[in-house]
Amino acid sequence: MNWKKHKELIISLSKKGMSSSDIAEVLSKSGEDVSRSADRTIRELLNKWIPKHDIKDFDELPKVLLFDIETAPLKGYFWDIWQQNIAPGQIIDDWFMISWSAKWLFDNEVISDVLTSKEAINKDDKRITKSIWEYLNEADIVIGHNAIKFDVKRVNTRFLIHDLVLPSPYEVIDTLVHARRKLAMTSNRLDSLAKALGFDGKIKTSFELWADCLKGDEDALHKMNIYCDKDVRVLEDVYLKLRPYIQPHPNMGIYIADELERCPSCGSKHLKVEGTYKTTVNAFEALRCGDCGSISRRRKSILDKKHRKAILSSTPK
Repeated sequence: MNWKKHKELIISLSKKGMSSSDIAEVLSKSGEDVSRSADRTIRELLNKWIPKHDIKDFDELPKVLLFDIETAPLKGYFWDIWQQNIAPGQIIDDWFMISWSAKWLFDNEVISDVLTSKEAINKDDKRITKSIWEYLNEADIVIGHNAIKFDVKRVNTRFLIHDLVLPSPYEVIDTLVHARRKLAMTSNRLDSLAKALGFDGKIKTSFELWADCLKGDEDALHKMNIYCDKDVRVLEDVYLKLRPYIQPHPNMGIYIADELERCPSCGSKHLKVEGTYKTTVNAFEALRCGDCGSISRRRKSILDKKHRKAILSSTPK
């Protein structure tokens, strides 16, 4: 299927208010070799071709930043390679940040920064720490793989060391956390997830790249920058595929100042009632997003007042 050949048609149908699943159905009936399940591909293409295609008239939209950092390893003395307990006094050099890469969701450009040769030799990451702070300070939502335990804590540590305050508040989506919570993949590493989901994986490398960066090797630092850039692009692919499984997702509807029902995961208005969401004492209409596939629920109960009043709660233990 040559999607670019049908780019204008897909965009025009989307602007007429058709969801990606409806567009897939139109293409399938036109004799094209496309199944209705191709709506996911159409959603991803629309997001790249016309970002925010059904909410482009609103200025107050969330700024979603995907990011990844690369850090230097600890250097120290140890007596064995298995089950070692390394004391602080055995550490010669502490870790620091070598590079970072980021991109705004659906933008083509990857923004990045990497140490110079002199900075790497001096273990001086102050400049690139300040540069990533600027982007995190601007973001409303931040996405990373193992971001909660690694990337966010690591950058916060460098902010503190370099006398920077915390960036403005942002919500964190950790794709590793949601993959572990909802799925049973053989491996939850970013490279493995990407390949299992049909995407290109990370750039292959070895520890030698990190070792050469610590020596100030300019070629190695350049390769590290490229490696980190690729990680962010892979992260975006994995996030978009996982998005319907991210529950709860930061609510995109909060940022859109209109009176329409919006998908909490992507902000789309293409919603259809699909089943019922039940709590232990209430029930609500469940909605399926026609663009990203996520499930949400209405806030108004479908039970009448007398019914709700008569419902009992089971004892917790």
